[in-house]
Amino acid sequence: MKPQLIFGVLTIATGLLGGSLTHPAIAHSTSSQQTSPVLIATAYTDLTLPTLRQGDRGRNVQLLQRILQDNGFLGAAGVRLGNPRGAIVDGIFGEITVSAIRDLQQRYKIPVTGQVNPTTWEVLDMRENPYRSPLPWKQ
Repeated sequence: MKPQLIFGVLTIATGLLGGSLTHPAIAHSTSSQQTSPVLIATAYTDLTLPTLRQGDRGRNVQLLQRILQDNGFLGAAGVRLGNPRGAIVDGIFGEITVSAIRDLQQRYKIPVTGQVNPTTWEVLDMRENPYRSPLPWKQ
């Protein structure tokens, strides 16, 4: 089934439940009178999220680094690689970010690549993103 078709079905289903669509990959209900659980559908694919790797720069890398920093991965990697103050969110996917991603991948027993692919995004979102920081969803 194509992502566009799935998205269309989710949009219709959300509308029928009285909800509103707030994000291309997340559909949920916001009615204060509704007592049923919130409907969430997320697609972690190359079509919805960018694959990030060493050398990448920009806003997407900053979002990634914030999640890693909030969960201690970025700081620990910085200290381990010789920066006693940890690491900063600078939007540059360098050695420290690669090391932090490798640590996360080892912890959750997913392929250790140092790159952020759909599997790693899913772990970041579902396990290490308790405050639901925005992910760099492709529009």
